[in-house]
Amino acid sequence: MFAKYQYSGATPDTRTEIIDDETALWCSRMCVGEGGLVCSDEKISSMLWALMNRAFLWRGRNNYPTYLKLMRAFSQPINPRWQRGGDLAIKWAGRPPASLSRLSRRAHICSMDWSDIPIHIKKAVCAFQVGELFIPDIWTTINKARISNWASLPSTPKKYPWGIDIDGDWFFEDKGLRQGCVVVNIEG
Repeated sequence: MFAKYQYSGATPDTRTEIIDDETALWCSRMCVGEGGLVCSDEKISSMLWALMNRAFLWRGRNNYPTYLKLMRAFSQPINPRWQRGGDLAIKWAGRPPASLSRLSRRAHICSMDWSDIPIHIKKAVCAFQVGELFIPDIWTTINKARISNWASLPSTPKKYPWGIDIDGDWFFEDKGLRQGCVVVNIEG
């Protein structure tokens, strides 16, 4: 029997997450969608850990019982609602619909298999799967191991000044996170 690496919250919540192969593939697709094919290791780690923090510490996480469901809902490039025919991709409330090129890019990302994923992204996600990808050192410069969100809008740093820029995206801790942290345990 192989050891399983569990992520769990050091909170009253006793739920755990194991990053299985399907979740790892979606993690890779998210990294490509959010950071591109040349996404830096620092950004990959930041995105994966921000969502893990969000999974265990964000008060609204009960709407998403698994890391995979949270990730698919959070990340626009892999969210089914932002795909062709999805309710957020169509024109509504004065917002223009998503462009055909954007919809095609999202469809391509969601159909990628392991052979389509750049090797450095595969390596980082596989390290995350076995509990060996750690929060990036840059997080410690702002004393934040609890980053749980990111955005690329120009107004984001003004709205959330307690964050940090990582390769053009602003990473920050959501207000109202529960106390605690996320830990990795080995089972089996």
